Amino acid sequence: MDYESAAEAPPLTRRTLVGLLDLAAYVMGAPAAILCLDGAGSLSVAACAGIEEEAVEALGPDLAALRDRLDVSGLLIGPQPLAGGAATGLQVLAGAAIVGPDRERLGSLWLCGSSGKIDSDRRGTEGLRRIAGLIGTEIAEQVAMDGRLAAARAEAERATRSKSRFLSAANHDLRQPYQAIHLFLHLLQTKLSDPGQQSLVTRIQEAVQSSEVLMTSLLELSTLDAGTVRPAVGRIGVGEILERMIREFEPAALAKGLRLRYVPCTAAVVTDPVLLERMLRHLIGNAVRFTAKGSIMIGCRRRGDRLRVEVWDTGPGIAEDKRAAVFEEFVQIAAAGPRDRGRGLGLGLAIVERTARLLGHGIDVRSTVGRGSVFTISMRRAGRGADAAAAGPVSVLVIGGDPVQVTALRVMLESWNCTVTTVAVPEKAGAAADLVIAELRPGSGGNGLETVDLVRRRSGRAIPAIVVSGDGGPERVKLLGDADVSVLLRPFGPDHLKSVMEAALMRPIGPR
Repeated sequence: MDYESAAEAPPLTRRTLVGLLDLAAYVMGAPAAILCLDGAGSLSVAACAGIEEEAVEALGPDLAALRDRLDVSGLLIGPQPLAGGAATGLQVLAGAAIVGPDRERLGSLWLCGSSGKIDSDRRGTEGLRRIAGLIGTEIAEQVAMDGRLAAARAEAERATRSKSRFLSAANHDLRQPYQAIHLFLHLLQTKLSDPGQQSLVTRIQEAVQSSEVLMTSLLELSTLDAGTVRPAVGRIGVGEILERMIREFEPAALAKGLRLRYVPCTAAVVTDPVLLERMLRHLIGNAVRFTAKGSIMIGCRRRGDRLRVEVWDTGPGIAEDKRAAVFEEFVQIAAAGPRDRGRGLGLGLAIVERTARLLGHGIDVRSTVGRGSVFTISMRRAGRGADAAAAGPVSVLVIGGDPVQVTALRVMLESWNCTVTTVAVPEKAGAAADLVIAELRPGSGGNGLETVDLVRRRSGRAIPAIVVSGDGGPERVKLLGDADVSVLLRPFGPDHLKSVMEAALMRPIGPR
């Protein structure tokens, strides 16, 4: 357990601890009280009362040196001088060891002030001992709760990995019978002359194709959720991919009497060409499927250092309250009445959203009911981010208020030879890093996007960034919009984290 500042302690615990510190100072007649927690070979301030936090940080080395002087009873009474600087004139008046219910040493409580006179009689010292015990119990309960939450997250990650392994292992075995069914149906159709029987075989073929598409889409979603997709990000010309998509979908559009138009684009972007093509295939395929008359247009717009690839259609449009929901699984846009397999399975846009999240691309939809829709993929234009692709260890700035999450991320990143700096708020960030990982908090006073924006403004460059979110609802899509960030949705495993980091930085992370 290692809380680096009062701001990083859980809110409920912090309020309780500050109240207990106030009580300890009052009982002993001391001006200030400080709580330090023992970390992995270090000591850090968790809360303070009666003294500015900036001044407390200067006391860390002195308090660390004094913690071993607490006697067998867990108390230290008597003035102990402190260093100069922000702590000028302060001295430790008393100290008490903080232990948990199992007698584990958790930290220490220090009473400080400029006066050497405190209430050190039996009643005062016994009161200090009791308060230290209450603090130890409060911390132990919080640690136990964090442990239960961590165990639940680990179990969710294990279940996700298990599902992915099962579907991946079954992939080959599931495809084999489909291949045989297709061949047998073709042979059967050549041997039948009765129109009714021919029609029956055609219906069987359609059902087989529908189930095969569903299986393929589910496998694709599973690999994206499990983090087993490793993007190969680089400088890619958009025009070549768009022209290939036009050639692929033009016959289907012409068969429906639609015009498929394309505005040539010479821009280059930073992306994975295979994954970008997959996203465009879903978007253009949906446009052709849902547009009954009119046209479909595909083109690009430059917006600063980003490029927006847009797919326009003259379909039925999407109501405003349904736009974010179309990125969820098994949601059919513009569908009325029972589900219609001919309108798609409702997985394509979910795949697009997850792929965009993996690559750090923005995904957006604008629509007018009765007039049509435009789906947009927003990407970085090539030429930016060369500094992020420099050789050497990756430096990562982790910004978060949950000490358990921050510690877990730090340990994982350090095992990949990354240099990690952790802060509770972006204002405390020091030198610019290669990558920022921040928590996304929709609906709060601030969120991960604002945090990333602040760090970028302070550093003077667009640092690659990842936001971590526990919100899987459609509001996440609306909030991200055109944001130049990658997104990790909890729970995520180490492989998923590494894949997203590599996509953001365009270089390998840690051992392969």
